[in-house]
Amino acid sequence: MDIKKVKEYLCINDIRNPDFNDIYREDPEDFLRPKNCSCDNCFYGRDILAQEILKLMGEDSDES
Repeated sequence: MDIKKVKEYLCINDIRNPDFNDIYREDPEDFLRPKNCSCDNCFYGRDILAQEILKLMGEDSDES
């Protein structure tokens, strides 16, 4: 599995997610993930697993 595919399983509010849409944010660098996010990836635990995989792959920075 490549890094791009893993990043698709991050929280939809994570700027590393390729589906992240910042049109409603004034400053995309001002990222705050909701504590109780209920996007599909967070709800089903995919976000936690994706973060761990990125960490193990050495790609755990917030840069895309």
